[in-house]
Amino acid sequence: MSRPPGGNGAGRDDVVNALVSPHGWLRDNGLQRSKLSLPQILTHIGFRQRGDYVHHLRKSISSKYADGMFPQITVDGTVHNITATREELESLCEKLEAKAKLCSRRLDWLTTGSRKLFGVIQEKSVTLVLDVGCSATRAQQKLGKQALCKVICEQVSQMDCFNIMSSGIQGVSRWQEKAVKSTEANLSSAMDWLLAHECEPSTGRSTAEVLLNAMGDVMIEAVYLFVVGDLVDDVAGVLRGRLKRNVCPVHTVSFNGKTGKGIQALRDLSNLTAGRIHEFAQMEYLEHVACDSPDRSNGHLDLSKFEPIGGMSQGSKVREDVYQVWREMREALKTRNQIKRILVELLPQRLELAESESQRALPEDCLSSKEWLNRFGLKAQKLRVHEALADCAFPHSDGVVGVKCRPLDETIQTDAETCKKLINAKYCTSFVHMRWKDGSVVHVYVTDGKCRKYEEQMNRALINMNKRLEWLKSGSRELFGTIVEDQVYLLIDTSEAMRDFLDVVKEKVFQLMQDQLSKKQKVNVVAFGTRVTLWKNRLVEVSSETLASACRWVNELQAGGTKNTLGALGQALADEGTQAVYLLTDGQPDQPPGVILEQVRGWSPVPVHTISFNCDDHEANSFLYELSQWTGGRFHSYYANVKDFSDLFGICKDRESDDLQLLMAEIDQGRADLETVRRLRAECIILDTFHQKTNTTQRTGSTQQLHSTQGVTGIQLKSARHAAQTTSSMLRLLSSSEQIHSKAPLRCPEGPGQEWLLPESLALFQTNADRQMQVLQSFGLVSSDTEQKKERKKQEDPLDIPTAQWLKTNSLVARRLTLLDALSPTAIVHHAKYVPMLDKHVHSKVFNEIMPLAHIGGKGLTLINPLAVDLEKYKCNVQDVLKTYERRLDLIVWRGLTQEEREKFGNEAVAFSNHREAMLEALEGLKWPVAREDLDLLEKEIHKGQSFLQQASDLQLAARQMSRAAQDVNNSRVERGLSKNQSEAPKMPLDCLRGQRVVARSDADGFYYPGTVRKRLPGKRVKIDFTSGESEVISLACLLTVGGSGPCPPLVEGDFVLVATRREVAGDRFVPGIILVTPCHHEALDKLFTILKYNNKKIHRLRSKIIKISQTRYWVTCKNLQQIQQSRNIKTTEALINQSVPENPPSEMKQ
Repeated sequence: MSRPPGGNGAGRDDVVNALVSPHGWLRDNGLQRSKLSLPQILTHIGFRQRGDYVHHLRKSISSKYADGMFPQITVDGTVHNITATREELESLCEKLEAKAKLCSRRLDWLTTGSRKLFGVIQEKSVTLVLDVGCSATRAQQKLGKQALCKVICEQVSQMDCFNIMSSGIQGVSRWQEKAVKSTEANLSSAMDWLLAHECEPSTGRSTAEVLLNAMGDVMIEAVYLFVVGDLVDDVAGVLRGRLKRNVCPVHTVSFNGKTGKGIQALRDLSNLTAGRIHEFAQMEYLEHVACDSPDRSNGHLDLSKFEPIGGMSQGSKVREDVYQVWREMREALKTRNQIKRILVELLPQRLELAESESQRALPEDCLSSKEWLNRFGLKAQKLRVHEALADCAFPHSDGVVGVKCRPLDETIQTDAETCKKLINAKYCTSFVHMRWKDGSVVHVYVTDGKCRKYEEQMNRALINMNKRLEWLKSGSRELFGTIVEDQVYLLIDTSEAMRDFLDVVKEKVFQLMQDQLSKKQKVNVVAFGTRVTLWKNRLVEVSSETLASACRWVNELQAGGTKNTLGALGQALADEGTQAVYLLTDGQPDQPPGVILEQVRGWSPVPVHTISFNCDDHEANSFLYELSQWTGGRFHSYYANVKDFSDLFGICKDRESDDLQLLMAEIDQGRADLETVRRLRAECIILDTFHQKTNTTQRTGSTQQLHSTQGVTGIQLKSARHAAQTTSSMLRLLSSSEQIHSKAPLRCPEGPGQEWLLPESLALFQTNADRQMQVLQSFGLVSSDTEQKKERKKQEDPLDIPTAQWLKTNSLVARRLTLLDALSPTAIVHHAKYVPMLDKHVHSKVFNEIMPLAHIGGKGLTLINPLAVDLEKYKCNVQDVLKTYERRLDLIVWRGLTQEEREKFGNEAVAFSNHREAMLEALEGLKWPVAREDLDLLEKEIHKGQSFLQQASDLQLAARQMSRAAQDVNNSRVERGLSKNQSEAPKMPLDCLRGQRVVARSDADGFYYPGTVRKRLPGKRVKIDFTSGESEVISLACLLTVGGSGPCPPLVEGDFVLVATRREVAGDRFVPGIILVTPCHHEALDKLFTILKYNNKKIHRLRSKIIKISQTRYWVTCKNLQQIQQSRNIKTTEALINQSVPENPPSEMKQ
C-alpha cells in the first residue's frame, strides 16, 4: 500500500499539508503572526500625522513640517508619513508575496485529493462510519469505498489511532471492537475489510445505533459519518433523546447527495453534536481502477489515479477553511499592492530618511466631537457627496455661437444679422446634472455598484456616529461632556439657586470622578457661591485616595449665596498647571458678562468648557456660549427633566451642546448626502429607461425595413430584457427612499433653488425633468397631484390641533382600548330562540361553564370569558393612554396661563388634577384663553378610562372567584367519583359511523350494495340497513363510505373500481371492474367511462356511478364471488343428483 505523505506526493512541505483547523493554521502562518497586516506595517514604515489646537487662531492646525520631508499616504482618513527606505518596502513586498503564495499552495492542497472529497481531519483519534443511503447505486457504493480508502491512505495514516464501522439494516458492522494504532498493517487490513464489505441500505435507527457505538469508544476524539447518496431519515431526531451531556463531535460528509432533505438531515446532525459538514457532488469520474476488480498489483492498492471530478453541491455554502485561507491570501495581495503604490508614486528615487518618533494617538473616549469627526467623520472617510462622486462627474459643456437670423427691418436690403446664442452640448440631454461645490454645473452618472458601495460605507459611518451620540448621552458625559485634557479644574456653582438640584449635581460629580477623572493626571475642585472655596490649593495627582477625599469634600457642600463666577475662574486660571476649566452654573454671574470676558481674555489662554445646568435664561446661555468660544472650549447644556418637559418648553439651538450638535449635524449631512446619491441614481435609471425605449423604437423601425421578422424579434427580446432589468432597479431604488421620487425628477426647474442656472441650461434640464416624469407616470409611480399631497403633509404642533379633532384618532374608542374591545376576542353574541311549544325565548346553556359572565348592551346578550384575556396588559395600556391625556391637559392649561399666574404655582409646570379649582379660576380670570370644551372633553375621556380600569379590576376579581368555585366543584365531583363502586359499566364510546352512507359487501352473494350504518358493534363490526330493506352485520373491512365531502380522485386506464349495475327490483348493485377507456375531455358530450366487469363484460357508466378501489380489494372481491359461485354450482349439482335418484329403489339396485 502506497502512503504519500501529503496526499499528492512528497513535494509538499509540512507547513502546507498540516492537518489542523483553518484558525490554527492562520494563527501559525497568517499575516498577524508575521506582523504583515496593514496596521502593523504602517506603524513600522512611518508615523501618523498629528494636529493640535492653536488658541490664537482658535482652530485645529495639523503639522506642516512633514509635507516636504516625507512622502504621505492616506489610509482610512488618516495621513501617514512614510519613513522607510525603498529596500525596506521592497522587502515587505517580497514577504507579502511569499505569504500569498503560501496561502495559494494551501488552497490547492485543500481542494485536491482526499481533502476535496472528505475535508481535513483535524483530530488525532477518529472513527470512520460508512453509511449507504437508499438512493445509492452499486457504482456509487464502489466509488464511495474507493474515496474512503483514499482518505485512509492520505489522512488517517497520519493519525494516532482509528476504527471503521458501517451501518445497515442487519445491524452494526465494525472492523475492530476498539480503535487501534495507525500502522502499515492496520491500514492495509482496514482497506481490505472496507473493499470486501457488502454495504446495505441504512435507516435512521441503524445510523443512530452505529453512531452511538462509535461515540462509546473513550479513545475517540471525533466521529466522521461518510454518507453515500441521500440520508432520508432524521438521524438527529433519533439521537436527540439518547445523547449524553458530553459527547464527541460528529462530522458529516455528504458524498453525491442529490436531495436537499438528505443534506439538511446531515446539517442538523452536525449542529446537534457541534460538528462540521462537508459536501461533495460528483459531476463525472475517471475509472482508471476497475470497479469490479481494483488494481492491487504487488499487494498494493494504487489510488493515485483515482480523482473524482466534482465540487460543492448546488445551494451549499463555501467551505469555511477554504474561505478563510482565500481571504488571508487576498488581504496579503491587497496590502502588497498598496506598498507597491507607495513605491511607484511616493518613492520615485532612493530615499534615506532619519527615523522619527510618532506621537501617541489619543483614544476615542478622550476626543471631543470635533476631533472625533476629524478622524472618523464623513470628510475623513471621503464620504461627502462631492468627494464620493468625483470619479463619476464631468463638467457641463456649453458655448456661445453666432446664428444667422432675419433682420429686424426687412424693408432694408441687407445681409442676415448674426445673433449670439448659448448652445449646450448634445450629450447633456443623456445625463443628470447637479451643482458642484464651486457653484458650477456638472453631469454625473451613478452606477448601481457605485450606489451600493456608497450606501454600505455611509450606513456604517452613520451607525458609528449614532453609537457615539448614544455614548455621549450616557454616564457623566450627559452633564459634563467628554473630559479631553489631563489636568483640569472643576468649578461647581453652589449658589442659592442650586439648592434644589445640588444633590443631583453631587451624584453626577461622583460619577464623573469614577468614569473620567480617574484616568487623568491631576485634578482640583472649586465650589463658588458668594465666596470661592477650593478643595486643594493647587492641582493634585489623581489616585484612589485623592478621589475619595474629593468625593467626601463635595458631599459636604451646602447651597447658599450668589454667583461669584469671576472669582472662581481667577482661582482656576491662576494655577500654572491648568490645562482646562469645566464651569458648571445655572444662571447669570454676579459680575457683568462683558467684564468677565475681558478678564478671562487677559489671563492664560486655557480653554473654559461651560456647562449650563437647567438654565432657561437666554442671556445666561449666550454668556456661557461666548465664554467657551472665546477660550477655545465647548458649550454643554443639561436639563434634569428634559424627557418630561421637552415638548412643553422646546430646546433652542443656542442651548444645545456643542458635542451633540456637531454629531447631529454630521448625521443629518450624511443622510442628506445618501439621499442625494440615491436620487441621482434614480434619475440615471429613469433617463436610461427613456433613452432605451426611444432607441428600441427607432431600431425596430429601421430593422423592419432591412432585415427579416426573425431578426427583429431577437432585437425586441433583447431590449425587453434590458428594460425589465432597468424597471426592477428603478423600483428598488424608488422604494428604498420615501422622498426620491418627489425631488429632482418631479421638481420644476423654474422653482426656488435653481437661480444658479442659466436660462438656456434651465430649459435643457426642464426637458430632462419632463422625460423623467413621463417614465415615472408610465410605470404608475407618481400622479399629477404629488406636490399637493406633499404640501398637505406638513407637521403641526399637537397642542394646536383642537381636542375634538385630536380625539378622533387618539380617543379610547379610536385606539380600540375600551373594555369591550379587550374582551372581543373571546366574546360571543348570544341570541335567544323562540320555542313555540313553551311560548317563550330560550337561551342555550352550552357556554355556561366556559363563559359564565355576560354583558347586556344595545346588541343584546354577549357572553365573555375574562380568564382568556390578558386584562393586566389592557390595564397597563389604558394607564399609558391616560397619562398622555393628563399630560396634554396639563400642557394646554399651562400654556394658557400668563407668567404671573405661573409664578403662583412655583413657575414650574404642575398637574392640572392637583390644582384644578385654582387653575380654572385663573383661566376664568384670563377670559378663557383655552377653550373650556377642550378641557371638558379631556376630563371626560380620563373619567371614561378610569371607569374601564375599575371594570377590568372587578372582572378580574369575579373571574378569580368563579375559577375558585369551579375548582371546588371539580374537586367534589372527583371525590364523589372515587367513592362510587368500581364495577359500574363504562360509558360507550362515541359512534362516529352512525347514520353514515356506505357501500357494503353482502355475505349472501358477495356484491356491494348501498346502505346506511345503523350502529357499531363490538369486534370491528357494524349493522347495515341496505336500501333494499334488508339488514346485515358486516365487518368494517367490507364497507366503503360514500357521500358528503369525500374524495373523488381522477380515473385513468387500468384503475380498479366498483361500478353500479341496475336491478329491476332492489336498485343499484356494485360489481368489481377495470377502467378501459376514459371520456375525451375535449368533447363536452363525452362523459361515459368504459369498464370491463369481472365477468369479462363491458359496461358504460358516468363518474358518479363509479367508486375507485385498491387492487387488493378488487382481487379479494373477485375471489369471493368465484367461491360463492362455485359453492352454488356444487349445491345445484347435488340437488340435480338427488332429484334423479328415486326414493325407493328396486331390489336389483339394492343388491
